[in-house]
Amino acid sequence: MKENRSSYSLLYRYILREFAQNFAVAFIFFFCIFFINSILLLVQRILLRNIDMVTMLQMVALSMPQFMIYIFPFASLAASSMVLGDLGSSNELLALRSSGISSGHVYRPLVLASLVLTVVTFIFADMVLPWSSVVYEEKLNVLMRDMPTFEIEPNSVNTVGNIVLSNGESEGNEIHDILLLSSDDNGQSRTVVSDRGLLTLVDSYNYIYSLELDNPTILLSESDDIDSYGLSNADRAVFFLDFSEQIPSLTSSAPVNLSSRDLIAGIAEREVNARRDRAEWHYGKEDARLTYADALKRSVREGGESVNLEDALRAADESISRSGENPPMNFYSQYYKAELTKKFVLSLACFCLTMITLPLSMVRVKHGKLTGFAISLLIAVAYWYMLFGVQLQIFSISTSPYLLISLPDIVILLIAVVLMLRFRRAR
Repeated sequence: MKENRSSYSLLYRYILREFAQNFAVAFIFFFCIFFINSILLLVQRILLRNIDMVTMLQMVALSMPQFMIYIFPFASLAASSMVLGDLGSSNELLALRSSGISSGHVYRPLVLASLVLTVVTFIFADMVLPWSSVVYEEKLNVLMRDMPTFEIEPNSVNTVGNIVLSNGESEGNEIHDILLLSSDDNGQSRTVVSDRGLLTLVDSYNYIYSLELDNPTILLSESDDIDSYGLSNADRAVFFLDFSEQIPSLTSSAPVNLSSRDLIAGIAEREVNARRDRAEWHYGKEDARLTYADALKRSVREGGESVNLEDALRAADESISRSGENPPMNFYSQYYKAELTKKFVLSLACFCLTMITLPLSMVRVKHGKLTGFAISLLIAVAYWYMLFGVQLQIFSISTSPYLLISLPDIVILLIAVVLMLRFRRAR
């Protein structure tokens, strides 16, 4: 008995060592994929503005937890597939079964490792991610305030948001040959031409510039009506350029960046509004039905010849149709529930995705590690699309977000169980 335990302990250490090595390889692979995407987004926002290397590395490190919660499940999936594929291709699994060691002893260390990674992923999703998101936004806010929005250089063009500034020669904040183009949300465009101007930062907190122009010519026009325009000249004009919308908020309160405790509190608050909306919908529906029934009774009583009664029937019918068949959904209540569920779903994905690789031990494949890795990529892509798909449906399907977001894990587990049972019967 002591010898068997020692054999199992040796087997467990061997599988865990193989899992750890393959996990490291898979982790680096998926990390590079997500990391490159994150770097490109960061370059677009700040790196093109000559940020120093230390600050850049800090920003990159703070953005990592946002994709680490996806890397852990996918790396766990790939590592388990590679281990089992390698054991199968080298006939080690066959040798273990021949010596009386069941497949369950091979699965145990893999399942244990997946459960540990489940806990680690949840810690990242529920603790590290909310903290890093707040710090990231705070640092990004400071960077955006410290960096000039317009880098005034001779003969240059600067574009920020819906404002375009073209200038000729410049010295300090004095610029010449100015062409200013801007538009607003109402579809009104403004074109300003001036020989000389001074650009000054007047509000460093809200990031508002003043542009003092000499002898400007101003053209106002409507984007949807080329015949509607106004042209004027002046000896001097001052324009205020507001870039406050280009600056991120000090903290991000998006549900994806909140902890599970904050999400639960947010759900409780928004459920009050959701219950009120549902109650109003039921009251409105009942009132429209009563109005319809009353108009119908009057129509029958008066012979249906009154135009007013026909209008009342039509209005009541339209009111019932407008209210819809299903009660209204509260957007933020659905959103918060979905994000809360996703924290647990992504964490449990480490376990679920590992479980679906276990049937691989019952099939002998060539090039075990390579085949296992290829299979894991296919499963990872399928899981990603399922998760992405159900997130898009939370606002259009009345099904509970808790169940809807959990569907990818449920589907993966069901497939794993079906495959295990089928292969066991085939043997």
